[in-house]
Amino acid sequence: MVNFLLACFISLGFAQTTPPRVIKVGSSPVVSSAGIYLAQERGYFKEQGLEVDITDFNNSSASMTALLSKGELDVGAGNLVSAHFNAINMGQKFKLVADKGHLEKKKDYIALLVRADHITSGRYKTPKDLKGFKMGLTSLDGVSQQIVAERILIKNGLQPSDVEFVKLSYAEMNNALKAKLIDATIQIEPFLTKAVLEGFAQNVLPATDVHPYQQSAALLYSQNFIEKDHDLAVKFMVAYLKGVRDYNNAFEKGKDKDKVIADLKKTLKIEDDNVWNKMIMVGLDSDGKLNEAALKEDMEWYLNKKYITALPAMTELVDNQFAKAAALELNKKVKKKK
Repeated sequence: MVNFLLACFISLGFAQTTPPRVIKVGSSPVVSSAGIYLAQERGYFKEQGLEVDITDFNNSSASMTALLSKGELDVGAGNLVSAHFNAINMGQKFKLVADKGHLEKKKDYIALLVRADHITSGRYKTPKDLKGFKMGLTSLDGVSQQIVAERILIKNGLQPSDVEFVKLSYAEMNNALKAKLIDATIQIEPFLTKAVLEGFAQNVLPATDVHPYQQSAALLYSQNFIEKDHDLAVKFMVAYLKGVRDYNNAFEKGKDKDKVIADLKKTLKIEDDNVWNKMIMVGLDSDGKLNEAALKEDMEWYLNKKYITALPAMTELVDNQFAKAAALELNKKVKKKK
């Protein structure tokens, strides 16, 4: 009788089910993470049958590295730092799997910000006047924006030793500029436009002037996610790229821009529509392609500066299979609609 009742419960759907696998994601709460936040807000992860838990990392994405290696994070989304390449050289297992922010003309979402009072007073006229400045960066031991800062200095006859670098989060940089605790910074959106509109700093030089195609940020997968949850990793990428394409369509073509902004506001907490409408677009590849040549160029800089001990092989660093599979699936759906 007991077995009969149990069988009835199972057939009626009352049996205990295994809870869904929760995909743990670490993300920088900046506009270059739009693909992740839109995928979550618009139900694209759920559409793929995924349960996703996003934790914001406000400082350099270096702190995600150990968590990815241990499998405590499945996905990381942040700016590229030397810690990623060192970890791979030491045998830690994770891969760069998709673009999460690159530079290109008209997508200058990274730029040199200088305090407005320095410009008004004449203390700053050209980048040559950076000498003696205190400049904010998210990391001081190898980060993509650090490369931009050095290139600006060298192009203008200066050396990194001519300025004092200070480690701050993106939000802290704006606060420090406003409080006149630093003089300049290499800033990203949305903080870049926010600073300009609030009047305490000016955007004086886009990063593309010195690094036209930098691969600044990436989506990373842990090895566990790649090997043990391959199908989920593809589904995650499909949802992510749907979010990226929504962002690109909104800010390039104006398609549903107000709705996209409304959805991003829920996570990024920027209420001022003026900021959203004047914000410089982030470079996000609709197919998730990484610029491997630009990656190698930056890694050589890290090696030259001794931030890393060796250049990791590109096969150890990058895994394009998920972006390719997701783009293929999405592109087929686009063709069918036509």
